[in-house]
Amino acid sequence: MKLSKKYYTLIFSFALTILVALQAYYIYNSYRLITKDLNKEAQEIANKVMDYMKKYETDNNDDKIIQYFKKLNHDEKKQFNELQMIREKVDYNYKIFTPLVDSLLEVYSKDKGFEISLRTDVFSVYDGLNHKELLQNKNYVIYESTRKMSHPVNINQSIWSSDDISNERDTDRGIESNERHKYKIKGKTDYELLNIRFLILKKIIPLIIVSVLIVILIIFLYWKSMQNLAKQEEKINQLHVTIDSIAHELNTPITTMKFALHQIQHSDTKEMMNRQINRLENTVDSIFAKNEENNELLNEIILSEIIQKAKRQFHTIEIISQILFEKNNKLQGNDFQQIFQNLIENSVKYGASRVELNLKFQHEIILKFSDDGIGIPSNEIPFIFDKYYRINRSINQNVNGLGVGLYLVKNIVGRYSGTIHVQKNKEKGVEFLIRMPNEN
Repeated sequence: MKLSKKYYTLIFSFALTILVALQAYYIYNSYRLITKDLNKEAQEIANKVMDYMKKYETDNNDDKIIQYFKKLNHDEKKQFNELQMIREKVDYNYKIFTPLVDSLLEVYSKDKGFEISLRTDVFSVYDGLNHKELLQNKNYVIYESTRKMSHPVNINQSIWSSDDISNERDTDRGIESNERHKYKIKGKTDYELLNIRFLILKKIIPLIIVSVLIVILIIFLYWKSMQNLAKQEEKINQLHVTIDSIAHELNTPITTMKFALHQIQHSDTKEMMNRQINRLENTVDSIFAKNEENNELLNEIILSEIIQKAKRQFHTIEIISQILFEKNNKLQGNDFQQIFQNLIENSVKYGASRVELNLKFQHEIILKFSDDGIGIPSNEIPFIFDKYYRINRSINQNVNGLGVGLYLVKNIVGRYSGTIHVQKNKEKGVEFLIRMPNEN
């Protein structure tokens, strides 16, 4: 069954939606992969800077600062003073280390175009004897880059603890010997790749552009195809209208020639003219499905007459019929005549030597026509009921006809709310199966 433009558009839209979804999924995965790779590279640079800073020789490096925290006095008054002294040393380190961190980040990042922020701080000093937190969200920043981070990513977190008795005097801080120290110190290092969005877009925009261009190209090709299809359909419709108009215009000259035929005296000439006029009239009649006024329901007598007439007309083929006639409440004789005549003529035209009929008139009308002709190619079956459609093969060039017989059959069956199914026979030939309701 052929699909209308509406269904083709729906199918195309569905397929296009899937394509866009797949492309979006692919771009999203690429985005995640690029993000992961960029962060990995940035973290490696941050680790290099951290390693360098650990080796940096100074009396005030981060390890020294941690030792100060470990040996804090547990007396609250002394703690305050010692923390102030540590803060001064940390602030002093900060001024020294910040330019160094910036220069290191710039050296390690210059080939990649990264803008990295880095910070190492002590964020917790817990007094185990007094059971209290000393920093209370006031971090001691050991070193930090000039560029500040808004979404830090932790790459290192350390915990130091002291639980011992000091046997030495720390002259810098005035700690007496034999003092006990019980502290837990927590520090961390964070980094952030500040221009990660720019770097991601720089890599992913070409992929997005290619994906969008592919979608636009597909939509354009579909639009052009539908446009060309519409033009072809318009030309076909114009051709159909032209043929119908020609056939209609031929009715008047045919009627005139019939009257003129009676004036011809020569019998041979009259017979020849009569055959040609009848041939022309049958051709014109085949284009239009005529609704005759004196049409009556098909009965067994009319059915038998139609079959016998066909056997005499097509004496070169064998017509075998199986008939089960219980009742007929709907199918008119002339309609059955047109169905029967067109299907039998088709079988004869396309090389059939045997036609089998299986006709049942019960609660449903079932008409089965099966022949042993050359058959119909499978890819042509959806189109055989189109008006003026003829199968494109060399043998058809020698077969007379306008391609309207099956079109008329389909229209008649449709008027009775019936269905018609076509299939190829196993050996050769074709089978038409018509089903129509048989109730008033």
